[in-house]
Amino acid sequence: MSVFQIIWGLILAWLLGSSFRRTWRLEHGIPNYSGFTIGKSRGTETFVFVPPTVLFWILLVFFIMYSVSLGIKTGSIRFVALLAEVLFILSVYFPLLLVCLPFLRKRISARACAVLWLIPAFLLWQGNMLIDTMQLPKLTLFVPYPILSVIGIVWLAGFIIVEGFYLISHLIFSSEVKKHSMPETDEEILNIWAHEQEILDYMRPVKLLRSDIPAPFSMGRTRFSRCTVLPKHKQYSPAELSMIFSHELHHLQRCDVDTKAFLCLCKALCWFNPLVWIAAKKASEDLERSCDEIVTENMEASDRLAYSKLLLDTAAPGRGCTTCLSAAAGTLRYRLKSVMEPRKRPAGTILLMVALFSCVMSFGLISISDARGNFSSLVLADDIQISRVYDSRTYETISRDSALLLKALDAIELEHLTGERKPEFKNTEKRYIFTLSDGRQATLTDSYLYLQDSRYVNRRTDLYLVKNAIDWESVLGHTK
Repeated sequence: MSVFQIIWGLILAWLLGSSFRRTWRLEHGIPNYSGFTIGKSRGTETFVFVPPTVLFWILLVFFIMYSVSLGIKTGSIRFVALLAEVLFILSVYFPLLLVCLPFLRKRISARACAVLWLIPAFLLWQGNMLIDTMQLPKLTLFVPYPILSVIGIVWLAGFIIVEGFYLISHLIFSSEVKKHSMPETDEEILNIWAHEQEILDYMRPVKLLRSDIPAPFSMGRTRFSRCTVLPKHKQYSPAELSMIFSHELHHLQRCDVDTKAFLCLCKALCWFNPLVWIAAKKASEDLERSCDEIVTENMEASDRLAYSKLLLDTAAPGRGCTTCLSAAAGTLRYRLKSVMEPRKRPAGTILLMVALFSCVMSFGLISISDARGNFSSLVLADDIQISRVYDSRTYETISRDSALLLKALDAIELEHLTGERKPEFKNTEKRYIFTLSDGRQATLTDSYLYLQDSRYVNRRTDLYLVKNAIDWESVLGHTK
């Protein structure tokens, strides 16, 4: 790993820790704190770092960028490599967190447990920052291009089916709810609602509706769609309404609807991995636990008992990307225990920073290769020739018989990496540049061959790992 990667990992970890600490203090009413914020103050929204749905938009931007600069075919391959990195992180990180969850729930806040699930959403912010100093992979998975194409098509089909199901089902559900809903008109209830908004200092537009649903929930992210919905035929006491509104407003304040959408995206991305599906369910539980934690923080025992009874009375299956007060009876056991047996736990800021830093340090450890061969088969094509060879450290030109040079180069075993990498050059290593007749340049070291192609809009690069020891005497021969 490079020094820059370590520094960048520390910067990202500090940004996450600072953002989490700021939201923690805001939610707990700690005044006179001037923490780090990006741009203008977000006011009363208390999401950590960035909304997790940013992962989807970053992937979309990378796909468009690769397709425009490299063409659809090559750009798709490059994007598949990036996607494989994301799938690997999700497929390893989520199950690992799943194993550690019972231990973590006893030792850090429920809020930190909920944020831990979002760490993969923050990682792609570093992609372009590390591309010039990325370490060579410790493990390469060789998948021939024809097979890789088939796998890509199968994965894409599964992704479209799963994500399409979640998207369509959410749209249908939200449409049905809004179609059969009506605005809350009871003045007493509206006053309680306004009071809870004032306590949380969350004054963004939120519609308070009544509909034919079994349990209260919230949904929507924009001023036009954001709403909290109460069951049409159920009446609550003022105390119960205060607890319901506080719970749901904390969800909206934290952008937990975005988190639910992120978890659906993770299940669609890793539709083939059942552990990710189980982990996403546990993550949803932690979202609810974290709201229980903040709502009941200063409650007396009698109020905690009333809150627990409310959770039991409103237990119902959740649907779509919504934050339901009590999503299902099967998830209530641990929530009720946490409510009735509160324990003071550390916020968990340091653990969040360590988790993100560790993920940054693991970035690039595994890569996919789609071709193996020699210099002629992988780099040269048609009538392309090597026009010049020189030492990149001294710029001294190396004179060499073309046939003997090509024979020596073809003795080197190469493996093509599908992802975009620009490894850090070390001044101490041998490094020779081969200028090709079509304008490309190939940089050869003991570890890799780095090919640059300036014929594309954005300079295309390809990295080939060297799989055997290079006989430099045969390659360089004797200078004439």
